[in-house]
Amino acid sequence: RQPDDLPALRVWARRVDLPLVGVDNTPSSKPLESFELPERVVLLFGQEGPGLSDEAVAGATATYSIAQFGSTRSINASVAAGIAMHAWIRAHAGAAG
Repeated sequence: RQPDDLPALRVWARRVDLPLVGVDNTPSSKPLESFELPERVVLLFGQEGPGLSDEAVAGATATYSIAQFGSTRSINASVAAGIAMHAWIRAHAGAAG
């Protein structure tokens, strides 16, 4: 069963031993391009515009940002998801599973 809210998602992820990784350009985010996402992971994306809530950032195992150039503050959530999933594929495409 899929969790209905953030607290339930955190409990579920802990129970099934999956890190909950946020993708947003917060001040504490590490650059996605410099790190390898875990093979087993739940990626958490915020709402377009405001991004991840403070509660989501605090509950995440780690938060990564996607490099952007120019004056854009953020990118579309579906584009961010595609970039993050591509980073995962580059790291784990040949992994047994």
